[in-house]
Amino acid sequence: MSVDSDDVCISISNDPDLYFPDGNLVILTRDHAGNHTYFRVHQSILSKHSKALSDHIFPDSSPAGREIYDGVPLVEFQEDPRDLNIFLKFLYEPFYVFSAAPIQRGDPDIAFKMYGALRLADKFLIDPLKDTILSYIREDWPQSLQAWDEREAFYSRRLKGSPPSTTMDDVAPEPASVIRLARKFEPSILTLAFYHLARLPINATYGQHNQAPRHARGVRQDLLSPADREKVAMGRERMMRWIADRLEALALDTWQCKAEEGCQTHIYWRVVVLHRSIMRSMDVLTTLRTMRSHKVERGTSDLVEDVVCQHCNARWDTILNEARRDFFDSLSSFFPDL
Repeated sequence: MSVDSDDVCISISNDPDLYFPDGNLVILTRDHAGNHTYFRVHQSILSKHSKALSDHIFPDSSPAGREIYDGVPLVEFQEDPRDLNIFLKFLYEPFYVFSAAPIQRGDPDIAFKMYGALRLADKFLIDPLKDTILSYIREDWPQSLQAWDEREAFYSRRLKGSPPSTTMDDVAPEPASVIRLARKFEPSILTLAFYHLARLPINATYGQHNQAPRHARGVRQDLLSPADREKVAMGRERMMRWIADRLEALALDTWQCKAEEGCQTHIYWRVVVLHRSIMRSMDVLTTLRTMRSHKVERGTSDLVEDVVCQHCNARWDTILNEARRDFFDSLSSFFPDL
């Protein structure tokens, strides 16, 4: 059903999943376009799961004086119908909700899809729903370097095994929606989310990769505040200073090969490529990982072969491994006061 209001067509419908003929309460919600969705539910089920929800619906413990819709009391929620659908489905069928979209484990966009439902779960003290959503999100933002590497490798495998039209946005989380959610509900993942955001181009846009390679990752720019953008810019600057200071302190330009095989020149070019790669990608952790045991000296000179003795290779790998570990442990210093 639809009605015209001030030359705007507004649809009016009952939720297809949650409009029970024997329900004794109707909840009205409106989406951003003003379309009406009605849910007919059972007050007893809502009250069983959340006293806070029951008190919100009937603060005076009585439906008397309420507006009536379809023969039962009507209340209005200022929530998106999709969010309320997910929230109410959990109250009726928790096991179904956790096995069906949009809340499947491994869904890369769960922070965006479930934000509204999470707000409702927090508001009405439905801890099982809140805890489950957050546990799924934490899986994408591990707190150790090894787990971070494993997660990054998992996204790459997922993309490689997907159809050609699939992009990294389809298989890996988008940072702006994660930051929005983490600020309110899971601050422990903010540092990693900001690091991920800082390694993306400032104009990266979620879902718009027609001219970009499949592995490009986007950002929902409209979810970022001016303060977020400033923190990202400052974080990038701190990261670049850190890596520059680290490499300078190592004095790699004075490298000495114990085997006297002339490795100094090749190590010098490795450092040049390392600097250039980090400046281009802003992805310090990935660059340091891919530069370990470097076999092909890309972007230097066709006349320079990267032939480094076993001892120098082992020493180089140790330097980069330690730098990666220390860089990861320093992430919170790049993004303070989150």
